[in-house]
Amino acid sequence: MTSYILARTVQRTWWKPPRILGVVCALGLGLGATTSHASAFLVEARTEAQAYQIRAWRGSTSEDPVLLPRRRIVQYLGLNAFELATGQDLGFESNMRIWADFGLPKGEAERVDGLKSEDAELLHAYVRYAKGGFEGRLGRQLYTDVSDIIAFDGLRARYVTRMGLGAELYGGLWVKGAGFLGSSVYQPDGTRESDSRRLDQGVAGADPTLTSMEPVFGAKLLLEDLKGFNAAVGYRKAMVEGKTDLERATVEARYGRGLGLNALAGVDYDVLQGKVAQVRTQVRWDGTRVATTLEVMRLSPVLSADSIWYYFAWAPRDEARVRVDVFTPGPLRFYVQALGSRYNENVNPEMAIASQVDAEGAPESTSVGGAAGAAWRSGAFRSALDVTYRTGFGGDQLWGDLTGGYTFDRERFTLDARVSFARIFDSFNARLGGNFYGAQVWASRALTRATRLSLVLEQNFNPFTDSDTKAFLLFDLKASL
Repeated sequence: MTSYILARTVQRTWWKPPRILGVVCALGLGLGATTSHASAFLVEARTEAQAYQIRAWRGSTSEDPVLLPRRRIVQYLGLNAFELATGQDLGFESNMRIWADFGLPKGEAERVDGLKSEDAELLHAYVRYAKGGFEGRLGRQLYTDVSDIIAFDGLRARYVTRMGLGAELYGGLWVKGAGFLGSSVYQPDGTRESDSRRLDQGVAGADPTLTSMEPVFGAKLLLEDLKGFNAAVGYRKAMVEGKTDLERATVEARYGRGLGLNALAGVDYDVLQGKVAQVRTQVRWDGTRVATTLEVMRLSPVLSADSIWYYFAWAPRDEARVRVDVFTPGPLRFYVQALGSRYNENVNPEMAIASQVDAEGAPESTSVGGAAGAAWRSGAFRSALDVTYRTGFGGDQLWGDLTGGYTFDRERFTLDARVSFARIFDSFNARLGGNFYGAQVWASRALTRATRLSLVLEQNFNPFTDSDTKAFLLFDLKASL
């Protein structure tokens, strides 16, 4: 699915249909048909037909793999409204996803925790109002910072003065997959959505609080656009049944004014463990022909305090990258990059596995490598090549990715292709080794100014499933009213 998600991202940049200007009724939002408003509405819909298979984890071998069919119909529907009150920055934004898997009977899905054969998920739906330096949002919304991306049902309010000083407050109920029209995408990792099956069976250790409401709240002090400088200091806390589930403190800073020096830094501190969880620092010099970037990061999973992994698998990865981009006077652009990683193995010394990790001849904890790539765009043709090699922790890895595309008939028809190759030898798993190949073709045709039809075909060859085929048929509708 990774290549499919990437392809969807690329496809959205290809198609930029012109807006249809007009004034219409409120589409069921409650505005009177006889009242004239300078309102505008944007309706976006996507229907996806997905056909592919995944390899079963149990009862399956590399010589005789068991493939589980997935036959999914997914419908996205988004409705955005702007200037609902004349002359006021008052609007509404929403996006809903409904799907059904006809290759997975409901009875089979009930045997696996968190697996469903159909579902409806409200991704976001909120009312937004802004005036002067104030902005408020009420409803289901996404919130992003250096710590994580979360979704919650509640209120977010921020105010920034003309001098660039401000504050932000937010709070509500964390959206969980077990909740009403919920989605597990933005809840803490490492926990089940529900333990109802295990509770019914009387399994020891089953947790009845997984479906409980989880209040989350936070605040930030802001400094915005002071001669190219932006900064924020934040705090977030979430609780389940009166107990702290997550508690983080963050510091963020960014500087940039176009060409020349650009820099950013962010630190995410886990208050419960008293440790730094995430760090990202980047210094970049942008010139007209050459750009140089130095980046240092610490990456850790964001886990719930209820997760066993929070105590036994908290092992951040430290990584450094140096990259040089070169922009030639023509359509060619290329880059080279050196990278190195250190995998921190925080293992309890009293556990038996600690002796294996620290034993002589144990796998290295560092990984080094490099990458290089080039991109060519000329008229309707575009192409790119990326090659990455790493060795050390996790074994040897060689990755190659070649993409190309062409736009026909004044951007009404686009055709793109991608070929991928990987050669992997995992030092932790002798069975995870060999050559992996993949190919994908994406064809997209604009039917009208507001509709588009796309077909995606993907074929993968690897030592585990031998052949893995995926097909996606997409129909997009985007209309401004």
